[in-house]
Parts: sequence; structure tokens; C-alpha cells
Amino acid sequence: SLCRALRILGYSVHDHPEHVLLNLDNYVNIFNGTVNDDIIFREMYENVDAVTDAPACIFYGNILSQFPDAKVVLSVRDSPEIWTRSLMQTYSYFGQATWYAPGRWYSFLTPYLSKTVAKLRYFYSCVTIFISGCDAMGFDASAPGDPPYGYGKLGFKKVYLDHNAAVKHTVPSNQLLVYNVKEGWGPLCEFLGKEVPEEPFPNENVSQPEGNVPAFDQT
Repeated sequence: SLCRALRILGYSVHDHPEHVLLNLDNYVNIFNGTVNDDIIFREMYENVDAVTDAPACIFYGNILSQFPDAKVVLSVRDSPEIWTRSLMQTYSYFGQATWYAPGRWYSFLTPYLSKTVAKLRYFYSCVTIFISGCDAMGFDASAPGDPPYGYGKLGFKKVYLDHNAAVKHTVPSNQLLVYNVKEGWGPLCEFLGKEVPEEPFPNENVSQPEGNVPAFDQT
């Protein structure tokens, strides 16, 4: 919803699909620590107005240091529990509809057959570790108990709360908007100095675990 709203307001935005399609190699190198992250984000986003979603949100501090006048919108949910439920639904979607679907025994061979798949597998493992504290790409959120890699719901909530606290501590208050999309156009447009559009605020990714995440299916 936030990405769509920013585009309606006239901004060029790199959301998750753009991060994957346009900067996969850069992010693999960032996760590997083989590039200078003091300059790489300026090179990646010099001609972009805004970035949303993972993995850009993971590196908000690096991006802010390279664009020190940037405004930051911290998108929050009604509660940590709601964010955790959404996260687990997304992981379940990946587990059931993409690489780790039951019966796709060959999925474990594809990284050895395709360099692109190997990069994507590494990329998404790193993203999930940074976002949730564990490599939970393949767990079934519908199953009872915690994910198999041992972090669990309480850990997910802690990651959410710690991230929000870190953003609030790092970003100057006059450059930060703590924002729930349920608030609609008003606070967002006031923060960005934009007129409120006539069209309704976009309501995307509701009750759809996969949201706008591109599914790299192997069938």
C-alpha cells in the first residue's frame, strides 16, 4: 500500500520486485560484504525517489547516511502480533508455492544448475535472517509450534520491536514519520508536503500473504 501510495503521489519507487530484478547482484555482494556499503546505495538509488520493502528497509541506516536529507516513513502495524502473523503467512506462502513446496525434491538441485537460482536462494535466506532473526524460508506457518530453525513467534515480535526502536533512535525526529497505512493520505501527505489526491488511498496486500512478492517458480 505504501509503495503504491508514493507512486500515486508522483514518486519513482523501488519496491521489492525492483530490488530483486535490478539489484540482485548488488545485494548479494552487500550481504557477502564484498562491496563498499559506504557508497553502493548512492550508486544504486541516485535516480530513485524512494525505496520500500526488503531488503532496502534492512539497510535504512546505510541509505540514510548516503542520503542524509532523506525523509523516512516507518511503516507500523496495529501490534507486533499482527506483523508476526503476516510474516509467518508470507513464509508459509514461500514454503508452499515456490522453492520449498512439498514434493519438489529437485528444488535442492537447482542452485547447482543455475547461478541465478543460487543467487536468489542466498538472497532470500539473507533477507529472512535479517527480517526475522532466522533462516525460515521453508517452514510451514500452518503447522503447530515454532519454525524449525528455533526462533519462533516471540522472537519475531522482538525483531519487530527492536527494529522500530532502532529506527526511532537513529532517524532525526524531523525526518521521521511513524505511520500506519490505516491512517490514509493525511499524515503521509502532510509529512511529504504533498496535496491529498482525489483517489482513495490504495489498500493492497490485505489478506494476501504473498503481497507483491514475485514468486520465482521452478516449474
